[in-house]
Amino acid sequence: MKLDLRSIYRFAPVESDGSLPSGGDIYYECECGDIVSSVSHIAAACQCGNLKGGQGSVRVDDAARVKPMRGKLR
Repeated sequence: MKLDLRSIYRFAPVESDGSLPSGGDIYYECECGDIVSSVSHIAAACQCGNLKGGQGSVRVDDAARVKPMRGKLR
């Protein structure tokens, strides 16, 4: 089942010093358009496979293709 997190959260870009921040309100948007939590506790992945999350973490294959965002409930 595919869930579009944009229907639940409002996202705002997060300034980064080159490293990807993480936390309960931080999400990663891949250039393919999918969004995955930076601390995903359920299995989640973007369409192109650059982001793969689960068990409280996410693996990022190419950080240059990822934009960190802060999510707030609508």
